[in-house]
Amino acid sequence: MIRLIRFEFEKIFNRKTVYAAIAFIAIMGGAICTGRGAGGQIVLNSDGSYLEGREAIERDKEIAAEYEGILTEEKVEEILETYRPDTEDGGFWLVNNIYNTLSSHWGEADGSYDGRDILSAFPDYRDDRPMVLGYNEGWLSFLETGMYMMAFIGALLVIGLSPVFSEEYTRGTDALILTSRHGKRKCAWAKIIASYLFTLLTVGSWLLFQSFVYWQSFGFDGGGASAQLNNHFTLTGVPYFLTNMGAAGYGLVLWAGGSLILTAFVLLLSAICRSAFVTVIAALACYIIPSMFGQLGIPPQLLSLNPIWDFLIETPMMIPKLSLAGGAQLSYVWVVAVFALVMTLVSFIFSRRIFAKHQVM
Repeated sequence: MIRLIRFEFEKIFNRKTVYAAIAFIAIMGGAICTGRGAGGQIVLNSDGSYLEGREAIERDKEIAAEYEGILTEEKVEEILETYRPDTEDGGFWLVNNIYNTLSSHWGEADGSYDGRDILSAFPDYRDDRPMVLGYNEGWLSFLETGMYMMAFIGALLVIGLSPVFSEEYTRGTDALILTSRHGKRKCAWAKIIASYLFTLLTVGSWLLFQSFVYWQSFGFDGGGASAQLNNHFTLTGVPYFLTNMGAAGYGLVLWAGGSLILTAFVLLLSAICRSAFVTVIAALACYIIPSMFGQLGIPPQLLSLNPIWDFLIETPMMIPKLSLAGGAQLSYVWVVAVFALVMTLVSFIFSRRIFAKHQVM
C-alpha cells in the first residue's frame, strides 16, 4: 500500500504544470515576504528622517510599548498630537505603527484627533471588553500574506489534484486499474491518500515557512492587542474581542480547513468528470466563481463553507459567535473546521465509490 501511495504521489507531483505553479508560488511568496518583512518597514523620526528595516521595527515596538493597553479617547488624542507631522496632510503620512493605526480611524486630514469615541469607529463591535492597543505590523503582514498566498496555493491544488481520477478515464487506463485485483480498493485509496498528502505537504510547508519568516522578523509583540485596530481596515468588522494572536490562530485553522474542503471538492469532481481537462475547468469554476458572491446577499455562513472565502479569512471571522449551552460561545471558524473534516470523510467514501463503479468501456 505504501508503494502505491508513493507512486500516486509522484504522479501528482511530477507534472510540468505543477512544477510551474510551484515555481510561481515560490517567486510570489518570496516577493511578498520581502516587501512585507523587515526590509519593507519604515518609521519617521522626529528630525524628519526615516528609519528602515530592523531599526524601524525596534523603534515601532518602543513607541507601542509606551502606549500599549486599553485604548481610550485620551490616549488617542495624546498619540495623534505627539507624533503627527506638522503638515496640512499629516493624516496621510507614514509615521509609525501606532500613529498610523489611530490616524486612520480617528484622524482629521491634518492628523489631529477628530473627537469621536472609540467604538464609533467599530459599529459592529458587540463585546463588553474594551479595545486593546498594541504593535500590530507583524501580525497584519502575516495575515495579509497568508490571504494572498493561500488563494494562489488553492489554484495549485486544483491543477495538481484534478487529474487524480479523471486522467485515468482520459488515457483509458481506468479499465486496467478497475479490472485488476486491488484496483477498486487499494488503488483508489492510494489516490485519495496521496492527494491529501500533497495538500498537507504543500500547505503545511508554506505556512511553516511564512510563520518562521514573520516570527523571525517581528516576534510576538502585540499579540494581545485587538485585531480590529489596524490601518488597513482588515478584520475591523469582527464583532467580538479578538487579539492579533487569536486572529493568526484562526487564520491558520481557516487556511488548513479551506485546503481540506478544496481537496475534497476536487477529488469528487475528478471521480465524476470523464476527462482531466473538464475536471480542471469545473474545479477552477467552483473555486473562483464563489469569490464573486459577496455582493449577492448570500449569508456569510454559507460563503464561509467555500474554500476561497476561508483563504480570505475575514468573512468567517466576522460572523458573530455561536451561543452554546451553559453560556459558552464558539467562533464560526470551528464550524468551518468541522465541515472540513466532514468533507474529507465524504471524499474518502464517495470519490472511491464513484471511481470503483465507473463503467469500464
